[in-house]
Amino acid sequence: MELRQLQYFVTVVDERSVSQAAVRLHMTQPPLSTSMRQLEKEIGVPLLRRHARGVEPTDAGLFLAEEARRLLRHLDDVQVRARAVGAGRLGRLGIATVTAGSWHLLPSILRAFHRRAPDVDLDVEDVLPDEVVERVRDRRAGVGLVYCADTQTLARSAAAGLETAVARREPLVAVVPRDHPAASASVIDLRDLADEPWIVPSARASFAGLPEILRRAWQEAGVAPRHQRSSATPTTALALVVGGQGVTVLPSSVNAVAGPEVRVAPLQQPVPPLEAAVVWPAGAPSPVLSAFLAAALATPEPDQLGQGLVRRRAGLDDEPGPDVPPWRTG
Repeated sequence: MELRQLQYFVTVVDERSVSQAAVRLHMTQPPLSTSMRQLEKEIGVPLLRRHARGVEPTDAGLFLAEEARRLLRHLDDVQVRARAVGAGRLGRLGIATVTAGSWHLLPSILRAFHRRAPDVDLDVEDVLPDEVVERVRDRRAGVGLVYCADTQTLARSAAAGLETAVARREPLVAVVPRDHPAASASVIDLRDLADEPWIVPSARASFAGLPEILRRAWQEAGVAPRHQRSSATPTTALALVVGGQGVTVLPSSVNAVAGPEVRVAPLQQPVPPLEAAVVWPAGAPSPVLSAFLAAALATPEPDQLGQGLVRRRAGLDDEPGPDVPPWRTG
């Protein structure tokens, strides 16, 4: 039994006539009649009752026609879904991200991604920086989002063998309790916080990040804080500041989650920004991953992409035009 035979049979049943079905199928009547007889022979029971006015399906024929329609509808659906998978509009993608990425960057990326691929299922996990890279390396996640001091250094060390690109560069900002004396200033000088208890996200990553940038900034400002307390993540550091346990420096996206209990302000000292890096397995990306990268890398910033990838000049939340992909092979 072939799908083509079933399509022919359903048409014959619908038309109640072999000759009219042949016209609808754009074929001659003799081969269609032969196909129907072969189908009956293969199944072993009569499927059609032939009479002067045309044909009528037997009970077996009615059953076969209904099941064939269901099968053909499923086949059409499979074809549509297969095309959607091939175009990156359908599928599943695992995303490993550091907690700070969930404040603003990842939601921005996901909004743009959803416009491209609304039916893709996403599995998002918040993990520590080293775990982001390891999950992508082990294929437990299809893509990762991590903050680092320098993406090129990340690519040469911890993420060697993986593809990396800058999604966004975020300035660092001071975060102090709302009742802190420095909270009224438009910008905050690191030297004014020298005597405060500092809360610093732990330097557990195998690559440089916020702790290393902050320590260099202290050194250049001539500051040596006497009281330091580590926290597992930037989110924990923010919670400790809210609880009046000290001050900290965090990526500017903290504004998306900071409440009225804290003051977020720019730093007076010139401090290098953190780089939000996208990490994914080397090799040709899947259609779903390509759609995610198109959303994640649609920023106006120049950066190191490698392999001739060229970035379109557009805002992160902009909808790329159909003929100008946000990232392409040069």
